[in-house]
Amino acid sequence: MRKYPLVPVALAIIVGILLAHHIFFLTMQFWLYALLACAIAFGIVFLVCPPQKENIKNKKIMACATVFCCLLGGLLGSTGEQGVWIHMCPEKTFMAVRLTEKPTPRAKSYKAQAEVLAVDGIPSHGAIRLYLRPDSAAATLRYGDRLLLHGYPDTLKASMYITSDHYILTARDSTSLRARSERLRMRLLGRMQSGPLDARYAGVAEALTLGWRADIDPATQASYRDAGIAHLLAVSGLHVGLVAAMVGMMLFWVGRERRGRIVRGSIQLAAVWLFALTTGMAPSTVRAALMFSLFIVSDIVGRRTPKLNLLAAAAIIMLVVNHMLLFDVGWQLSFSAVAGILLAMPVITAFRNKLYQAAMVSVVATTATLPVTLVTFLRFQPYFLIANVLIVPLSALILGFSLLYMAIPCCTTAWPVEMLLCATEAVTSWVASLPGAVIYL
Repeated sequence: MRKYPLVPVALAIIVGILLAHHIFFLTMQFWLYALLACAIAFGIVFLVCPPQKENIKNKKIMACATVFCCLLGGLLGSTGEQGVWIHMCPEKTFMAVRLTEKPTPRAKSYKAQAEVLAVDGIPSHGAIRLYLRPDSAAATLRYGDRLLLHGYPDTLKASMYITSDHYILTARDSTSLRARSERLRMRLLGRMQSGPLDARYAGVAEALTLGWRADIDPATQASYRDAGIAHLLAVSGLHVGLVAAMVGMMLFWVGRERRGRIVRGSIQLAAVWLFALTTGMAPSTVRAALMFSLFIVSDIVGRRTPKLNLLAAAAIIMLVVNHMLLFDVGWQLSFSAVAGILLAMPVITAFRNKLYQAAMVSVVATTATLPVTLVTFLRFQPYFLIANVLIVPLSALILGFSLLYMAIPCCTTAWPVEMLLCATEAVTSWVASLPGAVIYL
């Protein structure tokens, strides 16, 4: 606790949020009164405990602080409590939603992910997948649009099929940072699609650089998933960390003195948030950008702050802003992967060879996220270590050349992207074709 004081704070807040969501009869008033009582007890312990027993005093203060943070998490978890829309839907309902991505054309429909805001006028939360009839109205929808739907949602698949006469556009978001970021992403996407890169690899390059997965070939997506490296197709902490690392390596010449740290860190911060902006400011990318920003700022100021403390600080900030992130699979995967890497850092740095270190980082991150993937997706890829060790170390090159192709879409920049992705596809296809490549739980 002395070395990582923020870790028990973050864990206590998480426990409090979980308690608030699973003990339904405890109201927000209960958590508020309990929090006030704990604050009073904290003050009494701090004032009354005799100074000659400093060790006992510190232990009591830490215990009170942990309980206080747990109650704070309970208060956060009970604030703005809303029902999950799946449990609130009758057969036919009016549903208010907000699009969290631009609808993408499919063979017989437009597909879009949306956030549920209300069901029959009652506030609720949860995600829903929409399938819209392909017409001019669906083609004009974009991120942030608020729709009022009327139809029969499929609660088992968390989806809904609607026609143009069963929804209306109620509001349009055109001023928020996320909306502006989405428009920038669409312009960059059009730039990449106009280039000479083969369509077979263009979808993967678009996913790596812009987080746009609609153009990935289904067979390619399946082979990546069965090989255990589907995380490469979703912009996450791995990609943000690679961007920060690439910028840091390119600026090796500025040195480790204070001025050099400021120059390198400032450029890394700009690169990380510019990358987040071009990928549409997706929640997973923003989470990763915040985490790495804390790491970079710590390096700039020259303080040897334990990285695990910074990770806990990022978790606390995000959960205070939105406690529902705790139940987001992307949030769980991001933090479990980074926490695993930080905890295993002594083992990783024991290897002198940089290639071995990169392979170990991949192995540790994949192993750390394994419990979340098993519980969420109910499938296990026993050969995931093989694919990750072979491909993840190359992901920096793939991402770097894909970003270069996005900036300058021409044959010269498309060639290395095609070569690297061709090699990646060969490895994933081989791993996915091995006997017992996927075990369903």
